[in-house]
Amino acid sequence: MNQSTNHIDNNLWQAFKNGDVEAYRSIYNFHVNYLLNYGLRLHNVLNVVEDSVQEVFIDLWQYRQNLSNPNDIRFYLMRSLRNRIGKNFRKNQPFISGFDDNMDLPFLIEPSSEQRLIELTINDELRERIHIAIKTLTPRQKEIIYLRYFNDFSYEQICELMNINYQSARTQHYNALKVLRSELKTSNLSLISILVTHFL
Repeated sequence: MNQSTNHIDNNLWQAFKNGDVEAYRSIYNFHVNYLLNYGLRLHNVLNVVEDSVQEVFIDLWQYRQNLSNPNDIRFYLMRSLRNRIGKNFRKNQPFISGFDDNMDLPFLIEPSSEQRLIELTINDELRERIHIAIKTLTPRQKEIIYLRYFNDFSYEQICELMNINYQSARTQHYNALKVLRSELKTSNLSLISILVTHFL
């Protein structure tokens, strides 16, 4: 995030904390699709994800005066959503070992409608290779790749969001790219372009 964008976000967040409904609505409108996209990869039931997103924004408004000023609003919201989905998971399945006990989440990679449009420009053989290659990754590797390339999060943010240590994040990221480069037989630059479009 560049400095000018961060300044705008800070002003918007402060206005929201002061009770500005339009600022609150702007935060919602700008980030809701990112949250739904991420949430549906953590949990494949749409109404559960939509309810979780709604709960995040209800809490946001209710407790706005006590909130800190995040460096990155989208990161803050995605972390809140991940925690909320985890809480619902534990409540609905109390006899399963915890959602956040270093257990890999079933991170989903089904393409979105936007991605399907982009894929029309990719030949059938390459499209199939992309799907097969990404399916070889572990759920944790898929989530790290998604957070790194689709959301442009730093390793520090990924570690905080996923509750893993820095070295683990770096190693998982490196191993994932190594697998994908091998499977797709492509350069780093081409691979990054493929990853960004795949998770749209």
